[in-house]
Amino acid sequence: MPLEEKTRLLELLAQTHSTTRESLEGVDLELAVYTDSGWRIRDILGHIATWDRQVAKSLRAYRDGKDYALPNHDEDAFNAQDISEQQELKTQQVFDEWEKAREEFKNAVEEIPFDRFPGDVLYPWGDERGTIAFLVETMTEHDTEHQDEFVKAIQLSLGD
Repeated sequence: MPLEEKTRLLELLAQTHSTTRESLEGVDLELAVYTDSGWRIRDILGHIATWDRQVAKSLRAYRDGKDYALPNHDEDAFNAQDISEQQELKTQQVFDEWEKAREEFKNAVEEIPFDRFPGDVLYPWGDERGTIAFLVETMTEHDTEHQDEFVKAIQLSLGD
């Protein structure tokens, strides 16, 4: 992968993260976003952080000539367990972990040698392989989808 592609992916990761951070300035992270599950903004941030870390594990395994995926992955059960475990954390801790996890993700992309691109990475959900670029783009789209949802919840809470 040329330097330009790696740079583009790193910038995409930074930009989507920054956009989310900016949209949360002054917002109560305890605000509920999903009425059916009760997920709050903090839960979504924790969810994104968890997946950023899972992707970083897949990328580092790939870098080392191995594969990584969650064993017996059931996405709904994994997400529910993850949110449950994060209930013990203070809201600021969740926010800090979200920041750290994105750095881990970016570092994992940075660590892939150019001769290992475009890659045939086993994605952490285990039933799909593909390029590093597609994985990064998929995860940043995931961020954007969640951001759109909590921005709507913020607007509703403000009566907009």
